[in-house]
Amino acid sequence: MLGVGLATAASAQQYDPNVRLPEIRVTPRPEPETLPPSSTPSRVDTLTGPELTRDRPSVLPDALERLPGVTLQSEQGNRLQSNLAVRGFTASPVTGLPQGLSVFLDGVRLNEPTVEEVNFDLIPLEDIERVDVIRGPSVLFGRNTLGGAVNMVTRRGKEVREIVPEVAVGSFGHRDYRLRLGGAARPLDYALSLTESLEDGYRDFADSRVSRVFGKLGLATGGTDATLSYQYSQNRIKQAGSLPERDAREHPRRNFTAGDFFEPELHQAIFNGEQQITERLTVTVNGFVRALDAEQFNVSLIAPNSRLLNRTRSTGGTVQATHDGTLTGRHNVLVFGAEYARHDVRSQTLEESAGARETQANLTDVQDAVGLWAQDSLTVLRDLFLPGSSLILTVAGRWDFLRHDIDDRLGGPSGGVHAFDRFNPRAGLNFNLSPRARVFASYSEGFRAPAFLELTCAGPGAVCPGLQVGVAPDPPLHAVAAQSWELGGQARPLTWLEVDLSGFRTDVRDDIFSVAPTGTTGVFFQNIGATRREGVELGLRGRGAIVDGFLNYTFTRATFQDRVELSTPLPPGTQTVRPGDSLALVPQHRINAGVVYRPWAWLALSAGAGWVGEQFLRGDEANVHRPLPAYWVANVGASVTARGFEAFVRVNNVLDERYETFGTFAVNGREPGGPVQRFLTPALPLNVLAGLQYAF
Repeated sequence: MLGVGLATAASAQQYDPNVRLPEIRVTPRPEPETLPPSSTPSRVDTLTGPELTRDRPSVLPDALERLPGVTLQSEQGNRLQSNLAVRGFTASPVTGLPQGLSVFLDGVRLNEPTVEEVNFDLIPLEDIERVDVIRGPSVLFGRNTLGGAVNMVTRRGKEVREIVPEVAVGSFGHRDYRLRLGGAARPLDYALSLTESLEDGYRDFADSRVSRVFGKLGLATGGTDATLSYQYSQNRIKQAGSLPERDAREHPRRNFTAGDFFEPELHQAIFNGEQQITERLTVTVNGFVRALDAEQFNVSLIAPNSRLLNRTRSTGGTVQATHDGTLTGRHNVLVFGAEYARHDVRSQTLEESAGARETQANLTDVQDAVGLWAQDSLTVLRDLFLPGSSLILTVAGRWDFLRHDIDDRLGGPSGGVHAFDRFNPRAGLNFNLSPRARVFASYSEGFRAPAFLELTCAGPGAVCPGLQVGVAPDPPLHAVAAQSWELGGQARPLTWLEVDLSGFRTDVRDDIFSVAPTGTTGVFFQNIGATRREGVELGLRGRGAIVDGFLNYTFTRATFQDRVELSTPLPPGTQTVRPGDSLALVPQHRINAGVVYRPWAWLALSAGAGWVGEQFLRGDEANVHRPLPAYWVANVGASVTARGFEAFVRVNNVLDERYETFGTFAVNGREPGGPVQRFLTPALPLNVLAGLQYAF
C-alpha cells in the first residue's frame, strides 16, 4: 500500500568512516522519512545483506531475532509461520491476533487486507538487501503502525555480473535449492532468483514446500532512477500446531490434528520511480498490483473441519515530493505525499464432515484506503554548547481513511459499509552533540482500523469457527488509537563500540482482542479498553579487525489499564482482567548476545545465545495460572570462503534444550469429556543446516 523505507543505514554505522561497511545501493523508495539518523527522532535498527544471511534464516522473523526486544512464538509448529513481536506488538501469519506492526517490501504494505496478518513465507528473504526496523508508531508509515514498522529493500544488479547457485541440506529432511543472477548493462541493471525449499518437518505430518521466482529490472540515467519487480510464489505448509502439555513434554513430535495446511499462491508486481526535478526537489512514485489466492484447512476433533478460501486482488500507488532547502536561513527538509489503494477480497468458509461440504459463509469486501502526509525537519540551532552540534525539530502529520464495503453473498446480515479515519500527529527533537553521539525525544500517535475478519466476528453472537470469516450484523468495533513517547540516544564512546539506549511508553485505546468462549473452536473480537506497553532497550555492538559482537537487553511491560471481562476457554468461560495484569505472551525480560570470530580471511566462526523470560499463556489474561517457563537457546556456525566457493554449517539449539515458545488453553477432544487443558508448541531440538554456494 504506502511506499515506505529509510534511505539510511544504521546510524551507528555512520559515525566512523573507518568502519568496514557492505555496499549499499541507493534505490528509489517513496518514503517520507528520507532523513539521516541525526534527523530521525526514534530508534532505527538496520540489518544489511551479509547480516541477514549469516545465520541462514528461513523467514524474516528469524533474521530479526538478534535485535533488541524481538521475540518469536511458534504457534503453528513450523519454521515458516512464526509470530514476530516487538515492544509487545505483533506481526503474525495467524489470523485473529491483534496485529500492531506494519511490514513493507519495496514500498508496498504486506499486511493482508483480511485481518492485517503477514505471510512471512511469501517474503523473498534471499533477495533482501536491507531491513530497517523503525520502533514506535510513525504516522508516516500509515495504518497499523502501533509498535513499529519493518521495511525491506530488495537488491539490484551490480556492475559485476554474478551467477550464484546454492544447495543446502539439514535436519528433518531440509533441502534448499537456489540460483541467483545479477548484473548491469548501463543504463539497465537486472536481478533474478529461483528458490525451492523443502522440508519433512520435525513434527509428524508437517512437511512444507516453498517455491519462488523473483526478478527485478532497473533503469538509472541522468536524474531518473526506476525499478520494476515481479514475484511469483506457490507454497504449501502443513501446520502441526500445539499439543496438550503432557504430549509436548513427552512426545513433542506428535501432531494432534494432522491435516492442517496453508497453501498460498502470489503474483506481485512493484514499480518504483524517482525523478530529480531541480537541484533541491525530488519526486518519487510507487505502484503495485498484487493477487493472492490462499487456502487454509483446519482439522477439528470436536466440530466439523473447516476450509477457508481467500482471494485478494490489490492495486495502489503513492506519489511524494521532497524539498531539501532552507527556511529562515536554516537547513530544512520538507516531505509531503499521498497514497491510494484498493483491495477486493472474497472469503468463503466451508465446513466438512463425513465427506459432505457445506458453505457457512461467503462474503466479499471492497476496501478503499487513502493517506495524506507531510513532514518537516528544521535545523533550529547549530553549535549549541559544542562546536558541530545541532538541534533539529521534526513535525509531521498524517490523515488515514479506510472504507469497508462488505457484502454477504448468502443473503445474511453481514453486509454494510464501515468507514474509519483519523489524523495522527508526530513531533520530535534531535540533539546531535557530535557525529559520534546524539539524543532524541519524540511523541507520536498511531491508528488501526478494524479489519475485515474482525468486523464479521464482532461479538459473542458471531463466533467465527476456526478463525474463519463470520456473519456478524452491525459490527460494534471501534478503531484502535495509540499514543507513544520515546526517549533515547546513540553513542560511539570508543572507535570499536556502539551503544544504543531507548525508553518508550505506548498507551493504546480500544485495543481489539480475539477471545475464545469455553467449549468452542472459534473466536470473536472485542474492544478491551486501554492497554499500555512500556520498557527499555539497550544494545551494545563491537566491531574489531577479527571479532564482531553484540549484547542486547530489553525490559518490556505490557499491561491492561482497565478492568474488563474477557471470554476464556477455561471454565466458567469468563475472566476478570484488572488494571496491571500482563498481556499474554509478552516476556518482560529478554537477553541475547552473539560473536563472530575471523582468525583468517577465509574462515568465520559464530556463536550466539538468547534468554527469554516467563510469559503468561493466551487465555490467561487474568494472570492466575502457571506461566510459560523462561528458556534459553544457543547456536553456533562456521563458514569457509575460497576462490568463489562458500561452504557453511549452522547448528541451532546446539545444547538440545527442550522448551516451548507458545502456550494456550484448548479442548482436548481425545480425552473423555473434552477437558480444557494447557496446549504448548514444542520448539525445535538440535538441528543442523549445511550448504555450499559458488559465485561465477
